[in-house]
Amino acid sequence: MTHSAYSRAVELFDALIHAPDKAPHATPAGLIQAAGIPSSSGYRHVAALEAEGFLRRNPAGTYLAGNSAIRTGFSGFGLGNVAPLSQPILLRLRQATQHTAFLAIVRDLDLHMGPYSVGRETRGTNLQPFYGFESIPNLSIGRPEETVLRSQNEQVVRRTGTLLAPVSSTRESLVVLGLILQPGWGATDQLIQSLESASQQITEALEGR
Repeated sequence: MTHSAYSRAVELFDALIHAPDKAPHATPAGLIQAAGIPSSSGYRHVAALEAEGFLRRNPAGTYLAGNSAIRTGFSGFGLGNVAPLSQPILLRLRQATQHTAFLAIVRDLDLHMGPYSVGRETRGTNLQPFYGFESIPNLSIGRPEETVLRSQNEQVVRRTGTLLAPVSSTRESLVVLGLILQPGWGATDQLIQSLESASQQITEALEGR
């Protein structure tokens, strides 16, 4: 890929991830429209992003952030080794629970949302790029903890119930695997067991490297 093509592809991806709706797009045309770039060059840039691993398609054909994008984002927190091995575990967790499963980074009591998979029961979940905590959680590696996240949009505070399990840490950051809980429902034993098992898989994979 030439420097010019790479630069334009990065511009496309940057425009996409900063789109107001944060929604995945199923076709190249959807990506191009979301980014607001000419279709004459947009298809080449979408192909370039796929080739470089910044975009990928899930089994349904929907575009999501690729492993290169995820690894780059986590590397900014000093945790780039987590991304490539966690993606299949994240997908299996979503399939086992049919809830939105996600990987995120906690730093300074803010939760920065990473890659996620949308389960059948939470298909309409609109995840935000970052959240605060309703109260200070007691997060320990491998131990699921039910907690409430807070987000604010145009002076409206929204609360989202989650189940979190830390899988790795540095001096400044904590990587957590999580599930979005149904409104008005707490975490069931099945959800807790599934999350605990998935978090242990990631922790063990990291320790084996």
